[in-house]
Amino acid sequence: MFEKIYTQFDGRDAIIVKGLGEYDLGATMECGQCFRYERVSRDDMTEYITVVGGEIIDVGQVKRGELIFFCMSDEVFSSVAVPYFALTTDLDEVRRDILGRTDSEWLRSAAACAGGVAILAQQPWEALISFIISQNNNIPRIRRIIREVCAEYGVNICLQKGIKKCPAKLTDATPCEEICKKCGRCYTFPTAEEIAMAPEGLLPSKPGFRYKYILDAANRVVSGKTDLEAIKRLGSYQASVEELTKILGVGNKVASCVALFAMENLDAFPVDVWMKRAIDTYFDGALDPATLGPYAGYAQQYIFHYIRNIENSENK
Repeated sequence: MFEKIYTQFDGRDAIIVKGLGEYDLGATMECGQCFRYERVSRDDMTEYITVVGGEIIDVGQVKRGELIFFCMSDEVFSSVAVPYFALTTDLDEVRRDILGRTDSEWLRSAAACAGGVAILAQQPWEALISFIISQNNNIPRIRRIIREVCAEYGVNICLQKGIKKCPAKLTDATPCEEICKKCGRCYTFPTAEEIAMAPEGLLPSKPGFRYKYILDAANRVVSGKTDLEAIKRLGSYQASVEELTKILGVGNKVASCVALFAMENLDAFPVDVWMKRAIDTYFDGALDPATLGPYAGYAQQYIFHYIRNIENSENK
């Protein structure tokens, strides 16, 4: 169980959370599972701004296993930060469970390097659209499209909450619609109804072939053909994939990402080109995710993070 301390940090009200094992904020935010974050550059602390629902979250880390939440109420901490950042997940126990099911030394090395990655609890609708946008795309462009879509449809949280300074520290100007609209970082994510009623609002962001997929997802959610919360309640990776792949353009990879990052199906195991390469190279082309148990999704993150970041840097 984590420990919560109220204090002042860096001249700001803060909630410091300790007892999170090897929790690595940077690896968690930038491992490809989410796209709405902004790293605030500084030398002494890793700090990010992100939007969760209708809240702007400012979170930092000085050392592994501790997070610092700035200017956050107790209510928002309990209802938003705790579930979203998976603060009740015992990352050490997750790692032990996975490694107890395999004799792969390579996976053990991957877990040692990436064991601090936590799987965030994202909102199903936002995750679905984000991963539809991610198809055949790179992360900078994915993030840009999402920002522009949010600015087109969403609510400016800074203006709504009377925030007087840019949370991402991108400008010294007081937040206003004219400035914020060009940025898009502090807007709520559009609802399915908003997109279905005015789909032309997607076009300025240039989503390309993904436009029809986003629109089909919105129409299915609005009509009730796809009930994301009902799918989540099923608690089944297989059922999540079966239902999500009924949406135009959603294949197994996108469905698996949504299952893992938004449906609490921690046994989900998305396979993309990175994962396929890792399986071919380090598991002789044969890795059955089911053998990794109920936290196979965490194993997937260890592998993905290790091969993409650690080994790539070693080979440069």
